[in-house]
Amino acid sequence: MHKLVKEKLDFMLVVGGWNSDNTSHLQEIAELHGIPSYWIDSEERIGPGYHIAYKLKHGELVEKENWLPEGPVTIGVTSGASTPNKVVEDALIKVFDIKRKEATATSIV
Repeated sequence: MHKLVKEKLDFMLVVGGWNSDNTSHLQEIAELHGIPSYWIDSEERIGPGYHIAYKLKHGELVEKENWLPEGPVTIGVTSGASTPNKVVEDALIKVFDIKRKEATATSIV
């Protein structure tokens, strides 16, 4: 994680349980490095469209529109130690689907 936050990232996606101290610490590291960071517990927090519901390191639940930058993005992805790979995969698929729809809409215009 400390190596990842040194990369040029558009944002960090932190996936894991909201009751996890480990995942909370991952969110904290991203926030301390000034990286826009979204701590979600499942892909259901993403959408519809450009909406996301996420937690901050101190546990506050916030919602944001237009969180996903337009165009190509570099995403840092991390997860809590006990977060199943499938949960991370599902979250990434949701992000990729949004970006795919964006690219398709742009190419049609």
